[in-house]
Amino acid sequence: MTYSANHNYTKQEVDAWVEQLHELESSAMAGRIMTDEEYNARIQSVIDGSCFQKYLNKILQQKEETLKKLADLSEAEQMLRKKIAEIQGHKINHDSEK
Repeated sequence: MTYSANHNYTKQEVDAWVEQLHELESSAMAGRIMTDEEYNARIQSVIDGSCFQKYLNKILQQKEETLKKLADLSEAEQMLRKKIAEIQGHKINHDSEK
């Protein structure tokens, strides 16, 4: 059933359309439909664990990237702390000379 702004639907037509939507909702899915071969390959990857290995590899890569970012942030933190200490030390020396 298609929608037309210029068409006045009867209550029965609207009710039939709502019923059809409710029926379709129970089996709704997004994306393209998998072929039988793709479905079987996915099931096999769960059975043999290869899908978990693939996920683990992805997690390990993300962990490595995160640790690198953390190291970079720690380095930046130390540089800023050192600079702040230098500025504060210079200010204390300058104030004591007055």
